[in-house]
Amino acid sequence: MLDKLKADFDEIIELVKKAPTPLQELAFKMILEQWFNSNATPRPAPPPGPAPPPGPGAPGVPEIVKPFLTANAITTDVLEKVFHPIGPGAQLLASGIPGNSKATKLVNLSLLLSVKQALESGSFSCTLKQLRELAIHYDCYDSTNFSKTLKASKNYYNPREKGADLELSGPGRKRAGEIIKGIAAGE
Repeated sequence: MLDKLKADFDEIIELVKKAPTPLQELAFKMILEQWFNSNATPRPAPPPGPAPPPGPGAPGVPEIVKPFLTANAITTDVLEKVFHPIGPGAQLLASGIPGNSKATKLVNLSLLLSVKQALESGSFSCTLKQLRELAIHYDCYDSTNFSKTLKASKNYYNPREKGADLELSGPGRKRAGEIIKGIAAGE
């Protein structure tokens, strides 16, 4: 098997080089793992027994969220430091919202809530009611400037009617990814 790995290694490296730089390590691990799985000698099947209980992340990340995670180089480990469980019933674990002002914290909270909703339902959206409630909890609610703050950051959201729920745009998803990685890193 080692001789076959040596023969295929250059080909694996060429495939890895085609991936974006931040994802090359992950691509290498995945390709190498797949190579070993397809070239390993088959093991005998374990005896049938009771099925193991589903893990804490079951049923897992919705398919529609996976491209967001990949594009932002967010691993399951990073995600689990910010949300638990990953999937339906996800809760925001952050004790505080990053930002230097109430306005910045409010916008960051809206982005995090939209990702939370995506983990639950696959839709990167956030209701204004839910945002207000959690903004009060995280002490970043400013009733007189609530709408003004969201309007000032409108590039993070898809166009919407007045009073309609927020849905993340491409730049909003990118910024949400940055916030998630920052929280996971303890920033």
